[in-house]
Amino acid sequence: MPLVVANCEDLARDEDVHSGQHAQLARCFRPGLEIRHPQLALSTMMNVVSLIQALLHAAPTQVTMDRIRQLVKLVGPEAPTVEYKADMAQSIAAAVAALANTYGGLVLVGVSDRRVITGVKEKTIEAVAEHCHSKIEPPWVPDIVPVPMDDGSGRFVLVLRVAPGLTPRPLLVDGAAPIRSHSTTHPASWQQLAALFAENDMRAQADPWSTQRPDIPVGAGGTDERVDLVLRSGLNIAVDPRAAWRPLGEQHADRLAEALSHSLLPAVLSDLVSLGADCGPFERRGHNRSRVIRLYWQAPAPDRTRGLPVPVEALLTAEVPGGYGHQATHLRVHLDVTTRLAHWDALQEAEWQPVSGRTKPPAEQRLMSIEALELVIGAMISTLVDERVVGALAGLAFVDALTIAQPRVLHMVTSRPIPQVLDTRGLTQIPGAGNSTGVHMLADPGLDLADPEQRHGQVRSWLIQTALDAGLLGMEQRLRDRPRPPDAG
Repeated sequence: MPLVVANCEDLARDEDVHSGQHAQLARCFRPGLEIRHPQLALSTMMNVVSLIQALLHAAPTQVTMDRIRQLVKLVGPEAPTVEYKADMAQSIAAAVAALANTYGGLVLVGVSDRRVITGVKEKTIEAVAEHCHSKIEPPWVPDIVPVPMDDGSGRFVLVLRVAPGLTPRPLLVDGAAPIRSHSTTHPASWQQLAALFAENDMRAQADPWSTQRPDIPVGAGGTDERVDLVLRSGLNIAVDPRAAWRPLGEQHADRLAEALSHSLLPAVLSDLVSLGADCGPFERRGHNRSRVIRLYWQAPAPDRTRGLPVPVEALLTAEVPGGYGHQATHLRVHLDVTTRLAHWDALQEAEWQPVSGRTKPPAEQRLMSIEALELVIGAMISTLVDERVVGALAGLAFVDALTIAQPRVLHMVTSRPIPQVLDTRGLTQIPGAGNSTGVHMLADPGLDLADPEQRHGQVRSWLIQTALDAGLLGMEQRLRDRPRPPDAG
């Protein structure tokens, strides 16, 4: 049955699972628009998210007319993070300030409300900069990228970039603080204005290091020495004030668990231990509260292995920090993958049968291959940009999926030096380089990690950094000689 977008606020309050997905669509398309294929529209929405994030952070030379045309075609009418201006207008400052005061985004000058790309004269660049500086309080000018049109007209489309968390807030225009609500701009209420002045965590979403490194799990006797490594990536999502007081509802959590279970990650992790059992779902386990969701998955295993340490497990934690006397501002999301492959192989070689109360050690300790690590990292990032996962997280934070940034950090912590955990044969150890038991890496903010090719390039860049931080040479050549894995996410 087609969905007709009628009232965004009514749809946003709908707690039905399918209507919840429709609510995300409703906030991205104009009222009255009939969506005959909601799932296809949801996929289109996520393409918009990826493209906006890439344009916000790409090098100026990567902001091209082709990308602008693609964005205008996908967005259609203005979205919460995109606004059009046909030419220099007195409303540009308010548009910029509204994006800065809300989720960030793009103002395209030289594109009409009817999505006709006309461009502007070169002198408009200086006029827009002076206008923003004089009208915005405190004086502030967004990053302006002039993109020359490719029709020989000598005109430009100006891309005004307002990256979330990188501006002073609130920004005022004519004494008021404009904000974005769906696809419109209006002055903040006194409650919203007070929140903007009171906020003390405005850079948290922009700072990728807000996703902190994981620790090796602790067992009854201390650090779990059976662990090989822990990988972590994550998101930090600014929540709508309406979500600051709400519990993380069961239906939203169930929707997130279902999305994770249908992502690429369970299949990739199951392949690490090939035991022929069906993949189980992500499900709640451990410390779950009204403001904390912990969704756990473990590699499927035969009944004969019950009670033994889990060889591979994944854990997604979504938490809105806060409590008495503290106003929550962000939904913190961590996705962790933990492996115990070497210990598991020892048990597998003994066929899981005790021998005089002990297990027979393996002839040679198993190391994770570089190829397997590439697949796992790719699957983790693919999961965090998956349209269903992002849609579920947007429901928890009560925000538009368009406003959720892509993951920009990857941590890897190992229990032993990296060459004792990963199969680094063929690489050369730098004399005197020392040992490394972890690596902490940022993503290129100009890459669209929802695009398989660009995600593949980022994962391989991380592998090269991992080798260098471990004092190893030769990873670039090794990756160059090997084609992209077919299931690398």
